[in-house]
Amino acid sequence: MKKLYKLCYIDGQKAYFTSNLKKQWGDDWNDRPYECNAGDPYDHWSELIEDNEDIFKKKWKHHPIILKTLYFETNDWFEKKPCDVGRFSVEDINKGAVAWLHTDKINIMAGTTYEDFIKIIEKNGGVIYEQRNK
Repeated sequence: MKKLYKLCYIDGQKAYFTSNLKKQWGDDWNDRPYECNAGDPYDHWSELIEDNEDIFKKKWKHHPIILKTLYFETNDWFEKKPCDVGRFSVEDINKGAVAWLHTDKINIMAGTTYEDFIKIIEKNGGVIYEQRNK
């Protein structure tokens, strides 16, 4: 079965896609505004398997997350990112508060698949510069 990679973060003209949007996280993804606080997506998520009052005795199981990235250009003067329309965290954006990318032609929301993102950008005159798998 083919894995679906979904949009979880955009930093400038670089889009990140995750194999696990539900568990995807990064540094300060709950802080506003994201553009001043957030870090790149993590390549894993952690599950607490043994809780203990002593923080040093807690036990965690780490699960990998596969990320894909690509560089893009919309070729639209009206391009807006969430930071152009208000103060949002990555968590807010990934829950659908606003689009990761908005132009007069398109709205690209969190959860858009890697393949659909490429189709949307190219169909509307944009360019995909580089595709990289991590």
